[in-house]
Formats: sequence, structure tokens, C-alpha cells
Amino acid sequence: MESHWNHPIQIQGKPPSHFSPLEKNMDPNACGSCHTEQFRNWQNSFHAKSIGKGFLWQKEILKSEEYKSCFHCHSPLPETKSELSTEFLTPEILSSKSHNFSNGIKNPSILCASCHIRNQIRFGPPPKTNLETNKDISKEKLPHNGYIVKDDFESSKFCKSCHESKEEGVKLNGKKLMEVYSEWEKSPFAKQGVQCQNCHMPNREHSWKGIHDKTFVQNSILPRWEIIEHDGFYSVKAEIKSIGVGHMFPTYVVPKIYLRFYAITNEKKRILLDESIVGRYVNTDLNEEYFDTRIKPNGTLMVQFDYKPKNKIQEFLWEIEVNPDEQYVRSFEEQLVTKADIISKQAIQMLQESLSEKKNSRYLLFTLNWRVPASLPQ
Repeated sequence: MESHWNHPIQIQGKPPSHFSPLEKNMDPNACGSCHTEQFRNWQNSFHAKSIGKGFLWQKEILKSEEYKSCFHCHSPLPETKSELSTEFLTPEILSSKSHNFSNGIKNPSILCASCHIRNQIRFGPPPKTNLETNKDISKEKLPHNGYIVKDDFESSKFCKSCHESKEEGVKLNGKKLMEVYSEWEKSPFAKQGVQCQNCHMPNREHSWKGIHDKTFVQNSILPRWEIIEHDGFYSVKAEIKSIGVGHMFPTYVVPKIYLRFYAITNEKKRILLDESIVGRYVNTDLNEEYFDTRIKPNGTLMVQFDYKPKNKIQEFLWEIEVNPDEQYVRSFEEQLVTKADIISKQAIQMLQESLSEKKNSRYLLFTLNWRVPASLPQ
């Protein structure tokens, strides 16, 4: 695994001479000619959008080495890196790009080749079925010389390279900024052999669904509550249980979950009773952690409070909202104010468009209602 993700990844080089034009082409569209379902899912995934406006505008504020270090995960191949920085416009890389991307690279994000091709050799997980029919066929007669089977493609370790901060990176309160693999490694899921791919790539689906997908998240946590009335007081007890998340919920410092409880009067007026945040809240400079209220795998978060209404109450309402990009929104809003005078108009436009996109990623995960029982006539 270390060799597969040994950065910097080597150039792909010249394809075998007997390859057809389609086999020589590493553009995802070419891969999609045969791997139709994988390509379709990849197109709509965040892997296919790892180099977007929210990434590109930062080139003007980051030091060269810091910006280039982001390529390891966001654009792993040297051929795609050449689209992002002139430092990768070497004769060797340009030659490899001309041989393997004959129509150029329109999207320098995480491509099929980023994970599946090294030095013109294709790699992948064990076949779903025993391919006995191919056992006597020489690899030269198989499409792209067949592929080398690696069990690592079905192991969480395969994901660690990009979803776990380096040991020498920033630590706040003893925790790295990104500890997805470590969180999983300590979880019951790891002990049971449940890998990242089992949840994020079910049936080998190349969509990598996560916090931005409402249905995916709804199936991962369970909210429950009860309200007890006594002498005019209402005692609210609510809990969220993590039932299908193999790491902290939410993981990383970016997403936040908002829990809001309301009383609804007979006049349909909303009264906010309690609001709390589930997440790891750090400052925009990423050097101070304010709180960490995330839920451990199979863990539960409890909320409890009492309320005595002054007016007639019709019902209680519990809304759970997900803000997948909260940290980015806060950071980008600040950058618009502090960096507007030193970055180009093009960078400002990309920043504004990315900020708008991040703001619009919020969604209401659950809405729970509890009707106040009607008073019986005396």
C-alpha cells in the first residue's frame, strides 16, 4: 500500500505499443466505454470535483509548496498536476501526458488512473466472480493487459493516504485535523471487519457518498425523543444515536449538525427553546479548538431541558439540520473580507461562487413533531 501511494506518484510513461487508441487513453471518458456504471457514479462524485473553484482560488494566498502539497490528494497524477502548476511542465510529464491523454486533460481531479494505474499497469480488487474463462488467455490478449489483483482496494488502509492527516501535521487538543482512519481503527466496525468501502462504496459503487447525501446520513443515525408534562412543565429528553457511522459523527472539522427545539403556539408562532451544535469547532486559522461534541461510533448524544410555556402550546418541534461545509463557509467569508485587496478579480469570483455553493449545501435531515395532548373538558 505504501508503494502504491508513494508520493510523488511516478509518470505513467509510454503505453505498450499493441494497445489500441482506447486502451492508451487514460481520460475517464475512455474508461467509461467499458466501465459504464463506475464512470457514471464517478462523474457525480466529489472525487471528480476535487479540483474546483474552492480549491483553485487559494493558489494566490498559499505558498507554492503548501499549494503543491494539496495535489497529493486532490490531483495525484503528475500528468494532472501539470494542469495546475508550471513546475510540472517538464518534458517527461508533457510527453507522458501526450501519450496517455491524447485529447488533453479537461478535469485534473481524482481520475480513474489516480487509483487504478501505475506505470501503465492496471490494478484493482479481486473479481466478483471467479474468471475461469480467462485463466488460459495471455494477458496481452486481455483489454489493457488485464489487471493485477490487490486486496488493498477493499481495505480501509487504501483510503488512509488522503483521509488521515500526517503525524507531523497540526494537532489541536492532541488530535490531528483529520483522523478518519484512526477513528475507524478504534471503532467496533474495524473489529468486525467493516471497511470504509463497505459503507462508502457499497457493491463497489464509485460514488463515495458521505455527509452531503441526505439519504445516506439518514440511514446512519437515529433520533429519538420523549416529552413528559407535569404541573405545567414539559420535560424534553432527546437523543441521537450513531447506528451506521464507522468514525466520529461528523468526522473532520468541516461539517456541523444543528439541533433546534421549538414550541409552536396556537397562533403558529415558533419559540426557540434550545439549540446545540454537533461537531468539532475550530477557528479559521486552524490553530485553536473551541469544542468537540461529535458522537463516537455506536455512541449517543443526549439533550435534556425543561420548559414552562407562558401561552398555549400546540406542539413541539425538533429540527436536525446538516451544514456539510460550515468550516469552509466561515473561512471563505473571512477571506473575502481580508484578502479582497490582494487577490485577483478572477480569484475573487471563484471564491464568491464557491462560497455560494457551500452555503447552499445545507439541508434539513430530520423533522420530529410532538403534538400536545388536547385538554379534556372538566
